[in-house]
Amino acid sequence: MDSYNKSLDFAEIDISEAQEQSGSLQQMIIPERKDQPVQGASLSVQELTRERRFVKQAKEWEQREGEPSLYMPFMSYWPTFEQMDEAQQSWYFYWRSELRQGRYPFTDLSYIFVYLYELIQGVGWEDPEQGYNQLMELWNAYQSMFPKLSNYIAEWVCDFVLLHKLDLPLMDIVMRSSSAKSGELYDLELKRILENEPSKLQLEHILTFSDYDLQRSKFYISGGRALMEDYVPKVVALVDSYLRKTTGKNLIDTFYKGNGKTIERYLFRSAVYDAELYGRTLPLRIFQLRKCPPLRYYITQLIRCTENKLRELHHFKGRLRGISLLKETQMLIERFLEKEYIEAIKPTRPVISIDPERLATLQKDSEEVRSMLTVEDELMVEDVAQNMESEVEEALEQEQVDVQDIASYTDSDREIVWDTSGLDEDWLLFVGQLGQAHLEALYAIQERSGRLNEIAEKYGTMPALLLDEINELAMETIGDLVVDGESIVEDYIDYFALLRQNGRGGVE
Repeated sequence: MDSYNKSLDFAEIDISEAQEQSGSLQQMIIPERKDQPVQGASLSVQELTRERRFVKQAKEWEQREGEPSLYMPFMSYWPTFEQMDEAQQSWYFYWRSELRQGRYPFTDLSYIFVYLYELIQGVGWEDPEQGYNQLMELWNAYQSMFPKLSNYIAEWVCDFVLLHKLDLPLMDIVMRSSSAKSGELYDLELKRILENEPSKLQLEHILTFSDYDLQRSKFYISGGRALMEDYVPKVVALVDSYLRKTTGKNLIDTFYKGNGKTIERYLFRSAVYDAELYGRTLPLRIFQLRKCPPLRYYITQLIRCTENKLRELHHFKGRLRGISLLKETQMLIERFLEKEYIEAIKPTRPVISIDPERLATLQKDSEEVRSMLTVEDELMVEDVAQNMESEVEEALEQEQVDVQDIASYTDSDREIVWDTSGLDEDWLLFVGQLGQAHLEALYAIQERSGRLNEIAEKYGTMPALLLDEINELAMETIGDLVVDGESIVEDYIDYFALLRQNGRGGVE
């Protein structure tokens, strides 16, 4: 308890000294850094970026010529000059000099990328079209050696063309790259071709609009592929032209009602590219036609209709069902395919081939011999002349195909004529539109000669087509059919009695 009775002693503190110390802390100055930032440091940082350093070096060495040098391997991701040693740089400039002379020696892919980086950034050409040609020549030269190159260079070449506004088609470039075919460049080109040059479409392009898997079709697999590749693009172009004439709208205007969308495309993606040159992105207006349901449905029907008609013409069993097209459109397609297909299989007539120089020489020799012989020895003159004439005839026979076979197309046939003196205006118009094949077919039917098949074969067509054409002309002029099956309609027998066969000696 005594401990609680002890007095407490408090220490005295002089705060004046603390105040003085406090004042000195407030007035303390932080010493300056010896490595102070240099003024304009931000500009120096930009100049030191990999892309800007590369462009600067490339422009400095743009005219550098390379001396013959040993090939040195080089492999680097995003290669630049800085990553090459002296020997590699020596090889690069020699190799680049060879490229500029149109020679393409073996090299590594990294060297090719360095050259590509130069071209896309304006190094090595004065006119953009010249730069485009250099890009394509490089690609063509090394594509087989480095197949993966296509996935990069296809995109970069398209960027180059769009950036410099070159009036060049891109579809062939896009089709060389699997990655480009799935992007906006493909949509861009599909619209351009379908709008301006539908005849340039290929089956591969058209199938991207289709909901029908043509490549699994039995007709396609069993030998119809070449026919579909040939005729489907023609049919699409035909229908587009038909719509333009009848409605004033093309396929796009008819079925696509959207306005498209604007996207920002990154320029020269994955390349060592300085965006200060042309910008980082390029705005593009894209129309995703492949995602338009009405357009997809219509083109699918065109493909199926084309296949059905080709199946018929090719005598292939089975037909596709559920085709939904206007009757006029379907008739247009079928008539077009009939004429195209028959024209394609039409046999070509033999062609006379004569060597004019040899013929002229023989004729000249014959005339010289004639002039040298005297008139007194007539027998000798006749013998020599006959010998020379026989030589000319032999030369003709050797230089031409069998003339007798050719004559079967002309001399042996007799022209069919129609006495039109008693016909009215409609019938005169009808007769005026008939060709010789139609007249011969009608004459064969009237005479019941049984030569209809022979005539059709002669003109490279089929009997049914000939008769259909005659009836079509009749409907357009006299307003009625004139052939029923393989007989003249009874009401018009008297009109066709005016048909005559014109032989060499006149009308028979």
